[in-house]
Amino acid sequence: MPFLTDDDGPLDELLLAERPADGYRFELRAPIVYLDPVSGRRYRVPARAEASGAHAVTDLASVPTPLWGFIASYGRQSAPAVLHDEQSIVAAELGDRAAALAQRREDDRVFRTALREQRVPLLRSWLMWAWVSADRERAYGGLLGWLLVVQAVVGALVVLAASVVAFWNPAWLALVLVPALAAALWARLASLQLVLTFSLAIVGPLFLVHVAALVPFRLLEALVELVSGGDPGGVLRPTVRPPGGPVVE
Repeated sequence: MPFLTDDDGPLDELLLAERPADGYRFELRAPIVYLDPVSGRRYRVPARAEASGAHAVTDLASVPTPLWGFIASYGRQSAPAVLHDEQSIVAAELGDRAAALAQRREDDRVFRTALREQRVPLLRSWLMWAWVSADRERAYGGLLGWLLVVQAVVGALVVLAASVVAFWNPAWLALVLVPALAAALWARLASLQLVLTFSLAIVGPLFLVHVAALVPFRLLEALVELVSGGDPGGVLRPTVRPPGGPVVE
């Protein structure tokens, strides 16, 4: 068992308290432990009762609301997400951008490993790892971090364009090699760049179709709230920013 209780027994249940009762954040009620099979390190997430600040508080998998139809915010990924949220707070508290970036790179790798050990499907695991890693590079990598994200977006557009024009001339598919070769420039981050680029090219159109169906429904919800005297803004439920509080990764 990769996840254990505080006394190293099998983790049969993940004890979380929803705070407030109608909110979207959870407090960990009992510590959990993770044994990383790669490094051999023992990670421990404390219970909220023994923690301070934002520690032991999680929104589970920080999946934006429109993407919940693709990847749920809870499930087999819950324990890895709780661990990752805790480690992200620890990294942010280092107060040093370079140190935080180095720690987050390892923590994100641990997140991916834990997802697979929890039997989260391979593609989903790598997608979740890639996008938390992209956010890490953006947050701590400075200009290079932003460049990595921008290159992924541009590369995805190239892949999509090549796929479309290839219907008229298959030779255009050769353009797909351009972002693939450009990813090699990132050295040890090349695999991240590849996953970001091609996952965005594949999932991006599916997401647009999903949003095309979701937006009219949300507008209908907002209209009903407005007419009934409710809060139209309440139909958009944030997943990463607590009201009046700081962003917690």
